[in-house]
Amino acid sequence: MNPKQIKALQALLTQPTKAAAAKEAGIDESTLRRYLSDPEFQKEYKAAFSQLVTDATRQAQKSLSPALSALREIVEDEKESAGSRIAAARSLLEYGLRLTEFNDILRDLEGVE
Repeated sequence: MNPKQIKALQALLTQPTKAAAAKEAGIDESTLRRYLSDPEFQKEYKAAFSQLVTDATRQAQKSLSPALSALREIVEDEKESAGSRIAAARSLLEYGLRLTEFNDILRDLEGVE
């Protein structure tokens, strides 16, 4: 990839729209569309985007335990309002069920492989 393509790739990963990415990269939108139609550029973009998603997932995973602990503290704190405790309890139940379902799905998928 040439330096303009690299700059366009970085802009695609940080800008909210393709138009903004083109502007950030200092290229026309038509040039960006041409880059996106190139299989090699698509491959690099998909790899970079995948890495971005992986990094964001890791950050979210690191936040799970402290977030759940904070919710649990609210549920257990009798000085908190009933509404706050109920909202925290609902959140714990909701996320607990989602995580359980997710783990069940992963276990099933591992069994298929």
